Amino acid sequence: MTLTEILDTFKTKLNLPKVMNPLERAADFYGGSSKVSEGNESRDLNDNPDINSISDAIRSSGAVRVSQNGEKPFIRLTGVWKIYQMGEVDFAALKGINLEIYEGEFLVVLGPSGSGKSTLMNLIGCLDLPSKGTVFLDSNDISGLDESELARIRGQMIGFIFQNFNLIPTLNTQENVLLPLEFQEEDAQTAWKKTDYLLEIVGLSDKKQNLPSQLSGGQRQRVAIARSLAVNPPIILADEPTGNLDSKTGSYILEFLAELHEKEGKTIIIVTHDLEIIKHATRIVYLKDGEIEKIEKRKKNGLEE
Repeated sequence: MTLTEILDTFKTKLNLPKVMNPLERAADFYGGSSKVSEGNESRDLNDNPDINSISDAIRSSGAVRVSQNGEKPFIRLTGVWKIYQMGEVDFAALKGINLEIYEGEFLVVLGPSGSGKSTLMNLIGCLDLPSKGTVFLDSNDISGLDESELARIRGQMIGFIFQNFNLIPTLNTQENVLLPLEFQEEDAQTAWKKTDYLLEIVGLSDKKQNLPSQLSGGQRQRVAIARSLAVNPPIILADEPTGNLDSKTGSYILEFLAELHEKEGKTIIIVTHDLEIIKHATRIVYLKDGEIEKIEKRKKNGLEE
């Protein structure tokens, strides 16, 4: 199946012309400009500057900075339960979760296997709906939205990084990164330029035509990370982003995510067991048996309860 056929299939299923985006007032993340501002200068993407640091890479990618509003939560879960039916038995994966996440946070969710981390990630990422309780994104209750509306919100506001990559096997590296931009109907020329920059940032400029099966695990994850940044979403949601990476690449990715948080104000939410990631966190949420065990607020010089 070609990229065009995949897009047509998605759009048909979602019936996009009839979908009203309840969060359009939040921000316009998809400006058509192909220029990147640096100081008082406006630099066209055609200039193809040398990228000498992660900070340069972030600026080159045209990453969107969101305002950090410390007064009102950007994401809020209130009394959230997720219950699955297993035969005749109900299993509560999450039990009465109350959690507020603010713009510009670097939040790490820690917990053992079966603690409910992945279920929490699915709810925050609009991949699933709660059995009970409410989930708010930018003050909008998304708990009762249908799949078309959820898909639209996911496509515009959240960049996903999955441990298992979730790349489309029939698309090459460039097409996998391009897909979110095509889905948002980005200008074709701008979309290709953004894709090229993102692949340069993650060190895969020489793998543009490779299929996922022709890439190593670390390379596939870097494609997934580039794809997550394609539409410049305000939220990056990652499930074990370093899980399939070698230590050197993993360190680079963590530094890159930290720069997105510190320099661009991105809201970073990571589900992980990797303690190395904790040093970048502003808060750490500990889950156990579907409940929040504790939340630690982190400062540069240590943890503050």
